[in-house]
Amino acid sequence: MSLSTPEVAARNAAARPADPERVIVVPRLERPGEEPRYLLVQWRDWPPPALLSLDVPSDAAALEPAVVDTLWHRIAVRVVGPVALTPDRQPVRMSKKARGGEGLGWLRAALVRVEGDPQPDPLLEAVLALTLDEALEVLTSDVERALLRRAAALG
Repeated sequence: MSLSTPEVAARNAAARPADPERVIVVPRLERPGEEPRYLLVQWRDWPPPALLSLDVPSDAAALEPAVVDTLWHRIAVRVVGPVALTPDRQPVRMSKKARGGEGLGWLRAALVRVEGDPQPDPLLEAVLALTLDEALEVLTSDVERALLRRAAALG
């Protein structure tokens, strides 16, 4: 019997915990007569602009409410319309909370149309409303730039 049969591979995949996954939230602010703006945040202890992220809820139906709550509480904007997820995920090194250490994790971008006047919560230093080109220029991570491009292509 071969150790690489499809049945063994499926059993092994089912037995190990799923790799961690996070959603990178890409809020898009659209105002009449203006180019769309993407909202990036600056943390007090991490000044480079970044995109918000959140753990993927175990119940898929809870993702949209989690995104809505995160955007309202973090940057005081309201979501208008559905959350649009990119069809692909980006592999990254990520901490394994359940077992400790680091290993394979996944990031998926979610484009979210928002309205309102962005205001940072007390843990944030600022919220930046930037055009796509401006946002791509200030993000310090190639992974975040790639995810922003994928999300922007959805809308």
